[in-house]
Amino acid sequence: MERSERKPPRVVAWPLFVARIAVVAVFAVMIVITFLQVVFRYVLTAPLPWSEEAARYCFVWIVFLGAALGLERGVHLGVDLLVNRMPTGMRRNTAVACNICIAGFALILIYASAPVLQLNAWQHSPALGIQMSYVYMAIPVSMALIALIALLRVVQALRGVQT
Repeated sequence: MERSERKPPRVVAWPLFVARIAVVAVFAVMIVITFLQVVFRYVLTAPLPWSEEAARYCFVWIVFLGAALGLERGVHLGVDLLVNRMPTGMRRNTAVACNICIAGFALILIYASAPVLQLNAWQHSPALGIQMSYVYMAIPVSMALIALIALLRVVQALRGVQT
């Protein structure tokens, strides 16, 4: 069975489901906002002052949540020429090491994003007037999901489950 056909472990299945729904919903909102921006600017000659900012913030959330979904599906680019030539044991150890590095990086980003969120809790976006911490919240949310996926892959690799 290919990776894309396997069900994710229960621990991560619900957050991934929510992330997929969120990406689809935010993408739909971004499309509607962008369409309205074009219509109002070129047809009605009365551009919406908030539309570009809203579309940009939607895109930020799509990118960060999409990165987690891409990791879970195994669709990120990778150079595996050397890894494919390794014996099975070394391949497993390399996968464990890579996933530990991914989880570590994600956890560092979560830790580093806390001061950014606190600092931006008082800053509001110019056009929408929303707290900028809502935009920056995409970082720790997606990194938590990435860390969870990577740590589950470490456990699976150590148990001998092919990911």
